[in-house]
Amino acid sequence: MRLLIVDDERPARFVLRSMLEELGFEPGSLAEAASGAELVEASSSLRPACAFVDVRMPGLDGLAAIEAAAPASPGTAWVLVSGFAEFEYARTAIRLGVHEYLLKPVRPEELSACLGRLGILPRPPEEDPVLGPAIDYLRRNYNADASVADAAELSGLSPNYLSALFRRRMGMTISGYLARLRVEEATRLLRGGLSVAAAGKAVGYSDARHFARKFKACTGLLPSEFLAGRR
Repeated sequence: MRLLIVDDERPARFVLRSMLEELGFEPGSLAEAASGAELVEASSSLRPACAFVDVRMPGLDGLAAIEAAAPASPGTAWVLVSGFAEFEYARTAIRLGVHEYLLKPVRPEELSACLGRLGILPRPPEEDPVLGPAIDYLRRNYNADASVADAAELSGLSPNYLSALFRRRMGMTISGYLARLRVEEATRLLRGGLSVAAAGKAVGYSDARHFARKFKACTGLLPSEFLAGRR
């Protein structure tokens, strides 16, 4: 099952991809497009089961792109994603056969409910009986002083063994997983109007430069560039 994420903002694609992976979708099943034109091209070759499409993109906007792409991918469930809740968008979306409409910032529970309504359910999330306690601990403490030692103790493992097992089964290091959780939340906070410094502190980065480096490593943009692109 292939899913397609379409948004001209790389951080927005990153957040949605992260949530889909958290819900249990394999990274290899998730494709991305950065424009309406790329959506039209990708839909004919990938024929995704579901496509999440941002409304406002330069050039071919989301609605026009769906209209152009739909004939070549008749089995795709189209989900419109937008920060603008105008009725006219929803009315046009219904005419084009859009199945769902999600407002930014999309919350994990809203995304899960949307997928449930569409009948597009992934495999159960990675809740390995050994890693489960560690993953739960990291999700609850990512913005505090989460430590490998504490996660290992909760899992009944040594820190070195937990680190090796986590990387093998999750495809990333524990520090990489924590950074992804923090940056994902930071993008939501920045969208909500927080300053770069405040967003960084809220997700556990007291050093603004360190936060900026982690943000760029995950999204390809500095926090300031992300904000500038939204003005």
